[in-house]
Amino acid sequence: MEKILIYVFIALVITVPFLYRIIRLGTLSWIVKKNQLEQVGNYDKAEQLRFVQIIIGYFYFILHGSMIWGWNNAILFMGVSFFIGIIMEIVGTQTGVVFGGKYKFDLSKSPGPSYLGIPLLIPLSWSGLIYMGFNYSTLLLGNGSYSNQSLTFLLVPSLLLMIIDLVLDPIAVDEKRWEWGKPGAYHGVPFLNFVGWFFTTFLILWVFIRLQSQIEIDKDLSYFFKYSPGFLFCILPAIASRPCFERRLNIPGMIGLIFSTGLILAIII
Repeated sequence: MEKILIYVFIALVITVPFLYRIIRLGTLSWIVKKNQLEQVGNYDKAEQLRFVQIIIGYFYFILHGSMIWGWNNAILFMGVSFFIGIIMEIVGTQTGVVFGGKYKFDLSKSPGPSYLGIPLLIPLSWSGLIYMGFNYSTLLLGNGSYSNQSLTFLLVPSLLLMIIDLVLDPIAVDEKRWEWGKPGAYHGVPFLNFVGWFFTTFLILWVFIRLQSQIEIDKDLSYFFKYSPGFLFCILPAIASRPCFERRLNIPGMIGLIFSTGLILAIII
């Protein structure tokens, strides 16, 4: 099972940056012009691919978690992160609290089902991101920090998710996947949005750690497999920097490159 999952993981890492682009624009070019990104092309087919990739990645994390933590904890983590994530999104869209103001999703640009105007792919994606950040933090801080339930182990992944959101959210806003009633100063995103995601991540991890069963990580699993979500988290900001630069979002693009570099150096030095 471990080898099969590693092959799936490698396939996702290779195809996510390229396959969407090929279907969407019919080109393998690493960088394209902004006006090319605004062309309709095969947008619907490309979004369906994105949906499938996210679902495959999500199930990879569930299976990974089941082998690292056990099924009870894996399902608990995904359930808690999804439930709290969608509750926060509902509160944010309806009241403007949590993420710096009211905002609205364009459901035509988010494949899959939705609930109360929230594409379910959004909390699903954030659940996966938090899992990756959590796994990276285990690699960075050591399993002892996790088992001791230290405050540092809650703060570090929350901070990491807040920083990666500085890269990802401007892309989504530029693509008009959602927009705020009152656009913020950071490429249309309110700065309080990032504080909101720090708080949301912290809350999810706090709840999970207090409800989890005893975890003993299987030492027979390979190092690469155990921390594969964390390794993906390392390169994700750099991958996201490409569409940032294409859309002239230079500051988020630079943050992505610097952040990835820092994440990698932190675990090898």
